Amino acid sequence: LAELLSVDMSVTSRHVAHVAERGWIERLPDPADRRSRILRLTPEGRALVAELHRRTSRVMAHRLSDWSDEEVGELVRLLGRLRHSFDGA
Repeated sequence: LAELLSVDMSVTSRHVAHVAERGWIERLPDPADRRSRILRLTPEGRALVAELHRRTSRVMAHRLSDWSDEEVGELVRLLGRLRHSFDGA
């Protein structure tokens, strides 16, 4: 996870502990490596992610409401290009 987020392991550990304390994830032993943990969203965590997705979608729809279909299409294209440039990093 630290590698995926490009942050230090200690930062990742603090964030994982924070969300685990709130009951949003569970940490399970990794049978392949006892030093590692498998992180899994709890039902509460899945509900939170779903709510955040709904809120984000509403905000984006509101902010883009006066954009034309062509402008939204161009934004999607450019964001796809940006995401692709990160994939190669």
